[in-house]
Amino acid sequence: MSDQEDSKQAELDAKLAFTVATVWRSERISCPHPHVLQSWLQGGLDGGAAEFVAFHLQDSECPYCNATVDDLKARDDEAKLPVLKDMKDRLLRSTIAELKKAKS
Repeated sequence: MSDQEDSKQAELDAKLAFTVATVWRSERISCPHPHVLQSWLQGGLDGGAAEFVAFHLQDSECPYCNATVDDLKARDDEAKLPVLKDMKDRLLRSTIAELKKAKS
């Protein structure tokens, strides 16, 4: 084979080259459903399911699922804000009431 043919063959090989990992990642075959990711975040998965999700996120570093987890965490944080504000208001009111009682 000539250098030109070798070069064309190498280029064709590069275009056709793929691995199981690239196919699985591009097709998102192993990606858990967002509900499963939410359950994992809340500690609702046991055994192999929890281990798989942890492996998928941490070892495989799936960019799609890690982005989903980040979004889910942000939603959880936003959902907690009104509850925390309400709790802060109730604590403030009860503190004021107790201080007024102590002055009397």
